[in-house]
Amino acid sequence: MNKTKSVPMMISLPKEVRDKLRIMAAEQNMKNPDQVTSGATIAKNFILEGIDRDEHMKMALSPDDAIDNTLANNNREEDTM
Repeated sequence: MNKTKSVPMMISLPKEVRDKLRIMAAEQNMKNPDQVTSGATIAKNFILEGIDRDEHMKMALSPDDAIDNTLANNNREEDTM
């Protein structure tokens, strides 16, 4: 997946999830104050990891179809740049 160009996307989460993301960010900031992170950054990383995991799972289950889909997605990304 191409991660070089980021675009904003607004999502709505339950308050409890938002609070958990904020706590996770605060814990990371306490461990490493030189690298500040936010709940939004943690959520973004979860989303990207989930998509990568999903794509890898699809490739493992159906290698031919996954390769075709990956090529099609790459072509679409190139067209939008």
